Amino acid sequence: MGYEAATVVDDQVQHVRVCFLEKEGAPRLELLEPLDDDNPVARTLATVGVTPYHTCYEVQDIEAAITELRRERFLTVSGPVPACAMGNRRIAFMFKKDNGLLELVEAEPQ
Repeated sequence: MGYEAATVVDDQVQHVRVCFLEKEGAPRLELLEPLDDDNPVARTLATVGVTPYHTCYEVQDIEAAITELRRERFLTVSGPVPACAMGNRRIAFMFKKDNGLLELVEAEPQ
């Protein structure tokens, strides 16, 4: 598909190895490998197999985005917490059955 591996990071907080794939003019892809059996990625692989896991959105104000999604009946799965794979920007995961899992990542300060 023309993507190239850009960065590989072991995230000890999330218990995953993260590999970002990049292609000019295309969305960045994130591949996740569980570092142990006690995390959501390992459970998803065991029950569903290899599949798209979530969609990620960069937001200016993560607290406001969480509040807005909660108004839309999303549940907070985790966060916000710093993520080493995202340059220690805060991330949060939100879930709604009809929409699936969303990751919010806080934008770089301007």
